[in-house]
Amino acid sequence: MKYILKKVGLAIVCSLFFIQSNAQSGIKIAFERQTILKEDAVKGLPEYIRERALTLVQSSKRASTMTIQGNKVYYEITAHEQKEVSKGITKVDDPKSDVQFVSNMSVSTSYTPLKIIKDYKTNSYKETINNKVTTEKLPKTSWKYTNNKKNILGYSCVEAIGVYKNQQLTVYFTKALPGVASPDKLPFVNGVILEYQYGHAFGKAIKVEKNQPLITKFL
Repeated sequence: MKYILKKVGLAIVCSLFFIQSNAQSGIKIAFERQTILKEDAVKGLPEYIRERALTLVQSSKRASTMTIQGNKVYYEITAHEQKEVSKGITKVDDPKSDVQFVSNMSVSTSYTPLKIIKDYKTNSYKETINNKVTTEKLPKTSWKYTNNKKNILGYSCVEAIGVYKNQQLTVYFTKALPGVASPDKLPFVNGVILEYQYGHAFGKAIKVEKNQPLITKFL
């Protein structure tokens, strides 16, 4: 009996240690976001440069990180400037013309920094505006869960469809990671979002790091 009690006691201690260890560390997820366009978006450009213009715009990517600690999500976009350049000779696709152009196309993008702390319990977020920390409510949406699934970074994800900024929002989320988290100012879903798309914006997790140090000062 004493032996059994000792084993039970040891199991409880181990469980408490495991819970405490998880509570004292975070999960950091790195995201890349890009702009997805269709040919209609560049129909105002000459036909012979449309494909190249689409490629340049869609090759520009924005990096961000999302750290999950308990009920809180620490989301950050660092300031970044990026320039994509395409060089080469383009021939006008016109059987009546043999004219060629030396085309140097470039697309410049810049991302302003952003830091927000999201709280799942209160469905709100905090950010610093004019040196003052403000609190705002996160948007809510009625999610429709589908049967579509995909594997992202080794985590099984389920598709959910909602509405964000008056546009359809499609996300893939997993329950294999602890907590509830969404990147940027997207609404929460019942799990951790690893991929999202709305309008021309498409974002996907590219790395998951566990046992990250606690964030004590963020804003």
